[in-house]
Amino acid sequence: MKLFLFSILLSTQLFAAENKTPPLREVAVIVTKEGYYPKSLSVFEGEKVKFYVTSTVEEPHCLIVESHKVFLAANKGKVTEAEAVFDKAGEFAFYCPSSKNDGKIVVLKKVVPKREVASEKGDGMLWTPKEY
Repeated sequence: MKLFLFSILLSTQLFAAENKTPPLREVAVIVTKEGYYPKSLSVFEGEKVKFYVTSTVEEPHCLIVESHKVFLAANKGKVTEAEAVFDKAGEFAFYCPSSKNDGKIVVLKKVVPKREVASEKGDGMLWTPKEY
């Protein structure tokens, strides 16, 4: 029985180790006469972000996230795409130098709650059901 449980635990850990791809968030950004829509994006630290960019105006524009080497053209009727992983919390600018449009990506720190098991608390108290 112990060997069986150990093999399940080992296979679960190997599966998790093999699949260490960051979670994917897809965002669409549209260039309009007023600027970028949306002007601000929020993602979590460690996520891979896939950008889809297009435009509603005739003249060509772009979307640049210099800190993550994202350089996308924004042309009316066409969609361009790129990916970047945001490993660090903070604010990152995106802009287009030809149109003076700008926006920001807010990368939020991912907080993983600590889970406690009652039997491992170590306070000496054991829980017993009401019926006993």
